Amino acid sequence: RGSSAAPPATPLCVAGRCLEPARSRGTPPAKAMGDDGPTDMPSALTFVIESFQDPKFVAQVEEFKNINLEVFAVPCTDGSHPLEWTPLFNKYKRMFEEQLHRALDLARVDFAAFMEYVQQCSDAYGGQPGYEHFDAMLASLTSSEDYNAFVQVMFSAVQENWVPEADAPPPLPGVQMHHVDITVPTGYSEGQSMQIEYLGVVHEVVVPPDVTAGMTIRVALEVQDKQAQDN
Repeated sequence: RGSSAAPPATPLCVAGRCLEPARSRGTPPAKAMGDDGPTDMPSALTFVIESFQDPKFVAQVEEFKNINLEVFAVPCTDGSHPLEWTPLFNKYKRMFEEQLHRALDLARVDFAAFMEYVQQCSDAYGGQPGYEHFDAMLASLTSSEDYNAFVQVMFSAVQENWVPEADAPPPLPGVQMHHVDITVPTGYSEGQSMQIEYLGVVHEVVVPPDVTAGMTIRVALEVQDKQAQDN
């Protein structure tokens, strides 16, 4: 991209470190000093991208998501998230940080130098055709540092693994019907409408007759099927 047309860049934050955009630094450096002398930085970047595509690491991430699906397939009635989501986010974050540091150690590349190079590549090439693998790696790294992005990853995993209940009528095309248990909050009684957040979407649920605060009800929540939308 020409320097005059480059959009404003944002800081790149990975592994707890944020680097300011590298404007006016010219061409990204091609070399970084490793333990055994100069290491080709583009090759190191390729190596890191491949490490995030490594089947063992991909399987590790998928296993983490599958093990914790039920933890995120829960309704939230007070606008907050369950406390157990935070330590799971930290564990998810460590997986990506350790994979990155492991790849950089094998490539014998300094972390700070690599991050500076990645920032400059992002400023220069991010989002352009032909750099999809770089964009995917960058998205994985940065999303693992962002709690809200992590939560969306888990919400998507819940939807991808959704299985309709055996006795439930077939849903409409492009729709999933998720059956969940909701404990009626204090202050609500029959006929009143509750706002329930599930998978990042707010649903209106009416308290059924003869139900009072503290009682648990089972409801069907309509969720848009993202996979059907993508297809």
